[in-house]
Amino acid sequence: MRTVLITGVSTGIGKSIAIKLLENNFYVIGTVRRTEDARELESLFKDKFKSIILDVTDKEAIYNSVEKVKEFLDKNESYLCSIINNAGIAIGGPLRYLDIEIYKKQFEVNFFGLINMTKAFLDLLIESNNYPLKNKIINIGSISGKRAYPFVGPYTASKFALEGLTDSLRRELLIHDIDVILIQPGPIKTAIWDKVPDIE
Repeated sequence: MRTVLITGVSTGIGKSIAIKLLENNFYVIGTVRRTEDARELESLFKDKFKSIILDVTDKEAIYNSVEKVKEFLDKNESYLCSIINNAGIAIGGPLRYLDIEIYKKQFEVNFFGLINMTKAFLDLLIESNNYPLKNKIINIGSISGKRAYPFVGPYTASKFALEGLTDSLRRELLIHDIDVILIQPGPIKTAIWDKVPDIE
């Protein structure tokens, strides 16, 4: 069985992806920010799902998690076949009134965190890419990385940046035969919108 690493499996798209993979006989390692966020998946799929407490803005925690992933792979005689970079937040408001720190926070999660996750686990993906189905990096972007909308400037900018990064990385990893995929869904009613600052 293959193993997929997914960031942000507490709710929404990440949780749905995890469940679908687990139901289709994959092992899943999912990152969450709090222990309680993983309880449901752990109870439903206790032999196939492992949670790692991790904030994608914490570079040290990301690199410390590599050993935990390797232990899980060894224990289950599996290999890492894919990283799904899903964790993200949405911050908005009119640029006129937003402090630059808002933009930095948005990019720390949606862009720089994704880069650190990818870098930390890229060697594992390359080393195990010996099977007919190519290993993959799948980045969850947004239609906001294609079209700009007012009052979601920080979020839109982070998703435009992600599109450019993904296109570059795809060409870089051709030599290693790793697929790099960007998924850009439209609006989906998930908990990401519950975390948006109040309009006032």
